[in-house]
Amino acid sequence: MEKANKVKGSIFFSIFVAMLGLMLIAPIMPPLIRELGLKAGHSGLIISLGSIMMAVMAPVWGKLSDKLGRKPVILAGFAGMTIACALFAAALYAGLQGVIQGGLLLGALIVTRSLIGGFIPAVLSSCQAYMGDITEGEERTKGMALISAANGLGLVFGPAIAGAFTLVGLLWPLYFGIVVSAVAFVIAWMSIPAARPVYRTETTEKLRLKNSGMTSYLFAGMGVMMAIVTLQVVGGFYFQDILDLSSGATARTVSFGLMAAGIAMLLVQVFQMKKLTWPPRRMIAVGAIFAVVGLLMFLLPGGLPLYYAAFFVFGAGAGLLMPGFMAGASLAAGAGKQGGAAGWVASMQGIAAIIAPLLMTGLYSVNLRIPFALSALLIAVSAAVLGLSRPDKKVALPEAEAS
Repeated sequence: MEKANKVKGSIFFSIFVAMLGLMLIAPIMPPLIRELGLKAGHSGLIISLGSIMMAVMAPVWGKLSDKLGRKPVILAGFAGMTIACALFAAALYAGLQGVIQGGLLLGALIVTRSLIGGFIPAVLSSCQAYMGDITEGEERTKGMALISAANGLGLVFGPAIAGAFTLVGLLWPLYFGIVVSAVAFVIAWMSIPAARPVYRTETTEKLRLKNSGMTSYLFAGMGVMMAIVTLQVVGGFYFQDILDLSSGATARTVSFGLMAAGIAMLLVQVFQMKKLTWPPRRMIAVGAIFAVVGLLMFLLPGGLPLYYAAFFVFGAGAGLLMPGFMAGASLAAGAGKQGGAAGWVASMQGIAAIIAPLLMTGLYSVNLRIPFALSALLIAVSAAVLGLSRPDKKVALPEAEAS
């Protein structure tokens, strides 16, 4: 039990650092792009290509963790994050100093940001797979709630820490990211036990989505991740337009709203770990109700208290949906395929980060309420599809992993 708790603590910290590294970049990109003399569209290109790399590499890293073991891939992820973040900071510094400009600068930023996006899912997918290795049944849902809480913590503290460091300088959040990734590498190396590879490729069947029962859970995951990205991307425009806020007030409103959602996610996930023993399907069903109500609250006429309440209600729903779809996909994949399952789960975040900004900003230009209504519809439909699918089969852990 003590060893398992130590592993869970290391997984929590690793996921938190990976998400922190991702979220440290977003707040500083707009002002940096302007300082570098690039266009706003270049910022979207840099971030979108990094998200594509995340989506592509997540399943790859997950499968590698099945073959090579969880710890080596986690260490590779943190080592890669440290180097890639340093290269990204170096490219930005060179651009600010006028050493490189124009297309060469843009290319350097795209490549180095894509490297960051490529290495982050090594940590995310391997840590989730490790949690799947050491838990089963009700413990699996609690374990995934722990991972989801680490995600939520990174989402809340990433922008806050970045904002604090920008008081020193625009590149200082990246310097902090380099240091914390290097520290996480050392902590993971010292605290995460080395586990044997889960299976050998020549004797084990590959994970197939159409046969694994994972598809419905991944669809549910896509729904909630699309909604989260929509709030991040469209929320600022929406509140500025309907409340006639200044740029500074808009930034504060979105920041406080996302913090309210993050706090709700954490509270629900702590309650899930301590008290609830709900299976994944029930978590998704109840979570969908809260998330849909929260999104629809944004469409009501009102002031900031109503919208902060909407953020909180949505966050409570997301706090059930995220560990629900993670645990459901993990259980549906079966023993010996946790790396592949975790890779697909991690890729949902990257795919949502690619689709949602383009789709929702386009729809926003048609009608400012469509993105919220569509997000609510996607979550409701995904929960309904899961409810109509076949019940999950219970899968025991392999003897080697259970020991």
